[in-house]
Amino acid sequence: MKPNGPVASITSPRSRFVSCDWGTSNLRLRLVNDSGDVEREILSGDGTAKLAALEGDRASVFRDTLLRRLAELSAPASLPVVLSGMASSTIGWRELPYARVPFALDGSDAVHCKINERFWLISGLCSAVDILRGEETEAVGLAAWLGPKLPSAAVFVLPGTHSKHLEIREGAIVDFKTYMTGELFDLLARQSVLRHSVNTDSEFEPDAFADGVLESARPLLSSLFRVRTRQVLDRQTPASNTSFLSGILVGAELNALRAQRQPIVIAVGKQLRRSYQTAAEVLGFGDQVTFASSEHLSVMGQSVLLNGLLST
Repeated sequence: MKPNGPVASITSPRSRFVSCDWGTSNLRLRLVNDSGDVEREILSGDGTAKLAALEGDRASVFRDTLLRRLAELSAPASLPVVLSGMASSTIGWRELPYARVPFALDGSDAVHCKINERFWLISGLCSAVDILRGEETEAVGLAAWLGPKLPSAAVFVLPGTHSKHLEIREGAIVDFKTYMTGELFDLLARQSVLRHSVNTDSEFEPDAFADGVLESARPLLSSLFRVRTRQVLDRQTPASNTSFLSGILVGAELNALRAQRQPIVIAVGKQLRRSYQTAAEVLGFGDQVTFASSEHLSVMGQSVLLNGLLST
């Protein structure tokens, strides 16, 4: 296992800009300098789902919200703003068609539009059977960070509510799969019979999590009920069961990669890194897996995309 440190700044000359990651639940803005460093950022609850439900002209609602938050960020009006994520979806500012695989990791295949002289909107990516929005930008950023160390064949893993496994070949995303790991955990822990056996506010318990990863080798629909029987028969605490449930789900996700022989790059935030690192160790991936921070991947990817757009 070769865990890496935080994603480094972009070292080649770049344009100063504002990075906008517009999700379903939240809006994140970052002011980025010409070295690729984030000078300041804000996070608000102005997600696309909330704004799409408001009355009035959709485009005006999104524009006015963004302008208000840009003022809060104290972003100069002269700077371009790059928007990725759900802003280009059916519940976003303006719906754009998906780019399709294969998708070059230099960003040259990105579907985009210029809303006005300031705002650039980046669309998502689709295969014949799957979709994503936002992760394509993160993948471009991850490839830029890897630079000459980008393998000719690899799997990029981007954990989250809907984890994405991107198959990389010769500098392009050629296929990908979605794993509903985070959403399934939330549903099971809050709405299923298992909610009586867990406590989502509890601390991470590595031993219980590792036991859950081992349990994930069994059929998923059967192993999940073991969370309940651990409480009833084994008198395990809700805290232990929470980590055990998480281990089952993360283990099931990573078990899907056991047949892979190429390098695996897992780009993950601080909150989930320990879980994925522990699962990779329990499953014996060894040096096949490299870890990277996902903190500023969107910024890096948007910088690559913006400079490509400005050069055309």
